[in-house]
Amino acid sequence: MSNKILILSYSEIHSDPRVLRQIALLESLGFELVLSGLDYLGDHVFYPLTKSKSNLSRAVKLGTMVGRVNRLRVKEFLYNSSLKELEKLKPKFGLIIANDAETWPVAIALKKKHPKARIIFDAHEFYPGQFTDDLKWIWFHKRFSKFLCKNYIPKADLLITVCEGLAEAYTAFTSREIPVVLNAPKYSSDLKPSPVGRKIRLIHHGIANRSRQIEKMIELMDYLDARFELNFMLMPTDKQYFEELILLSEGKPIHFLDPVDTEAIPSFINQFDIGLFYLEPVNFNYTFALPNKFFEFIQARLAIAIAPSIEMKKILNREDIGVVSEEFDLSQLASRLNSLTNEDIIRFKENANRIAKKYSADQHDEFYRSQIKKWNLQPGIK
Repeated sequence: MSNKILILSYSEIHSDPRVLRQIALLESLGFELVLSGLDYLGDHVFYPLTKSKSNLSRAVKLGTMVGRVNRLRVKEFLYNSSLKELEKLKPKFGLIIANDAETWPVAIALKKKHPKARIIFDAHEFYPGQFTDDLKWIWFHKRFSKFLCKNYIPKADLLITVCEGLAEAYTAFTSREIPVVLNAPKYSSDLKPSPVGRKIRLIHHGIANRSRQIEKMIELMDYLDARFELNFMLMPTDKQYFEELILLSEGKPIHFLDPVDTEAIPSFINQFDIGLFYLEPVNFNYTFALPNKFFEFIQARLAIAIAPSIEMKKILNREDIGVVSEEFDLSQLASRLNSLTNEDIIRFKENANRIAKKYSADQHDEFYRSQIKKWNLQPGIK
């Protein structure tokens, strides 16, 4: 079977950790890769997933969204995608990995020209419940997300997702057993727990997204004792919101740090003591959040402090790597943090060190190696 693999992603590929892990592994195994996404700053062959649209195309798309005409919306997307260019590529694809539901119609359409290609859908979210706290999303996208799942998942060879809660939701939706492939970074074998000083240094990193209510973590500082300081390392995707966060932080022991490359995050945040993530369950996906940053905290050998998010709480309690509040209540979480001694934090850090390899990209890599072997995909055959 062909050694050419296509990776589709409705994201900026160079800043999507899960997609970058797919690229790194498959490249190391000797496969020829073709990428298609919203943007990419790298060396592999790349086709923009979406093209510049004419005024007519924009009007058609808006009409399909307002009218919620799902089949026409798919046709419009395919027409303005890289589909035609990808269909012409030779040799034929042996595997297509489609990240994000928006790319699934492209993957299935490619089967006509690449009939032997195996197709994996990687669901980073449970798309029918992605932003159920947003009325605009409910009107314009919820029905479309359900349509994509209902009509395209049965056509894929395999659907995978990032945690047990989302897997159970997809099983209920599709009546298929869904493998879980954790969204964890590569194992940082050279890192060890950093010492804990008189000042306890909290760190939160990620994107400045208003729906994540990062201001709650700023408010948390009002309940913490003088030992604590908070450090933010945020991507200012919403610049107005980012500026609001800076203003809210004035007069508090809070520092804003410049972002580092995705691969460098564990080694950079290793200097801190506690990874902080307070995420209220305002929608289905937030309820079952098990994000990349949680595992980056582990790779950095940090203690972790969270509210009772279901999936994160399971691992935190099982491995004894931090504190969790009983409810989504800032004063409760602060009480748990204020009760910590340096010895407690050291213990959590040592436990994170013990489990770092277990919760790394090794599981992700083993999954793909097993599927490649099962499907007899040969990187050396052209």
